[in-house]
Amino acid sequence: MLNDNQCAKNLIIQARKEILVNKDSKKALATISGLHGAEIPGEDDLLLFKNTLGLILLENREYLKAAQVFREIDEKYHAGYCELLAGNEEKAGELWYSASDSGPCEWGKCLLDFIKLKKGRTPTFLQIRNHLETDIGYFIQADRIKYAENLVQNDDVFISVNLESYKLIGRTLLNLGFLNMARKYLLKSLRLLPEEAETLYFLGRYNYLIGAYSESKKVIERCLESNRDYAPAKSLLNKIELNLNKLW
Repeated sequence: MLNDNQCAKNLIIQARKEILVNKDSKKALATISGLHGAEIPGEDDLLLFKNTLGLILLENREYLKAAQVFREIDEKYHAGYCELLAGNEEKAGELWYSASDSGPCEWGKCLLDFIKLKKGRTPTFLQIRNHLETDIGYFIQADRIKYAENLVQNDDVFISVNLESYKLIGRTLLNLGFLNMARKYLLKSLRLLPEEAETLYFLGRYNYLIGAYSESKKVIERCLESNRDYAPAKSLLNKIELNLNKLW
């Protein structure tokens, strides 16, 4: 029979799975609520609990509560990020500039320049790959549309460091429903990397979503010529052909 300590840890791990893997913040919150009133044993488990709670609050758009939780465990990047999503640029800057050098906090400093359209430090390849898509999504979710617009306007900086940047922007905008803007960036990406399978796939998805099935089929066939084992493209091609058959 599991003891109370192990049960508490299992609930924390399950909540993390719900928030990080299943992206289900409601289920994660319900899971972690099972710890209400319980004593969390051990410093490591307490840190894991608070980190998990902070992530849940972030996904539930309770940014200031999330920032406070992250402050309690000295996670300055996440605390600053939540402050920024709440519109508190100065507080975000205070947290990031007071932190010891780290990849995420260095990106945070870049982010403050980007959203103010200021020329500043240049991010690294990995910082762009790890953060750009996520930040566009979170800004839009938090109704910080100007932040998202200004971030995207720095595309010349991103592409000078990471040639996948146009694709990253296009993919994010497509997934968020900004179809015309997504197309613009996917086409820019293809001018640089004409046979890049993933970009072709997302352009094919764009055409599929607007009902241009014949054009979508051409693009997806190009994608599969580039990578014949690309499973998402195979699946989309089947859907395209079903829709074309209906039209005939």
